[in-house]
Amino acid sequence: MEGVPMSEGSHPGYTDSGFQLGYRAARVLPRGICRGVGSTLALASYLTNPESRAALRGNLKTVTGINGSTLNRICRANFRNFGRMLADYFYISGSEAEGIRPLLEKWNGIDHLRAALALGNGVLLVTAHLGNWELGGTLLALDGWPINVVTLEEPTGELTHTRGCYRQRLGIKTIAVGEGNTFAFVEMIAALRRNEIVCMLVDRPYGETGVPVRFFGREGAFSSAPGLLWQHTGAAIIPAFVLQNRHGRYHAFAQAPLPFADAGDRKATLQANTQHIATAFEATIRQHPEQWFNYVPIWKT
Repeated sequence: MEGVPMSEGSHPGYTDSGFQLGYRAARVLPRGICRGVGSTLALASYLTNPESRAALRGNLKTVTGINGSTLNRICRANFRNFGRMLADYFYISGSEAEGIRPLLEKWNGIDHLRAALALGNGVLLVTAHLGNWELGGTLLALDGWPINVVTLEEPTGELTHTRGCYRQRLGIKTIAVGEGNTFAFVEMIAALRRNEIVCMLVDRPYGETGVPVRFFGREGAFSSAPGLLWQHTGAAIIPAFVLQNRHGRYHAFAQAPLPFADAGDRKATLQANTQHIATAFEATIRQHPEQWFNYVPIWKT
């Protein structure tokens, strides 16, 4: 999961002590109050961070084709939704199963996961910075599914450890990607070969790991990891999202496995399969721009 509406690690609250404060607050305050505080703080961030505001506005203008005051309203709603989602992240981290499950109103497409795991090659759940991606893995883990979450290393080792411990408490294994873990890709392959589920954000690639794709009619980049993992394991690649509804609860859904195929050339295969992901994401992001949380430019100007 990413941090507050800034580039990773740049916000003063994005520290181990900041997260510990969030965890403690979520234990003593009702969820509704935490979400209200999160929404207010996020709106303040929108008003005081012109760089993040401009980046989001540029991203959502490309997605929606909208400009002017209507786009501004969507951007404000986006920041506020992010604050509510972050508040729910802290709430989930400190709650037991009976407090987490009621957050989900419905789940569609779970049969896609069952059928894919029955093939024995593992499942790679690919998602975007859309909705509440951490909640999806949590709900699956609570129901006994073997879940591994791929995440970037945090700004400090202490924060990486803290967040990993909270996931572990819920039955989730963390695979941290970064210079501190040169075997992360091997860990992903091993998990898939054990016929487990690996969850991964792919709409903002790490470092130089991007593959060029057409995304909302412009040249963008998505992570190369799903395509490379498929080449090594034959795992099913399934897009999945968890979206907040107007009642403050969530709707989770998994789509059918994407039609990954061998194009005869490794580079061409990687590009074509990565494009399948980008194309599959477009419809859901277009329907919910107020929940696509990217506060850095996605497309080059």
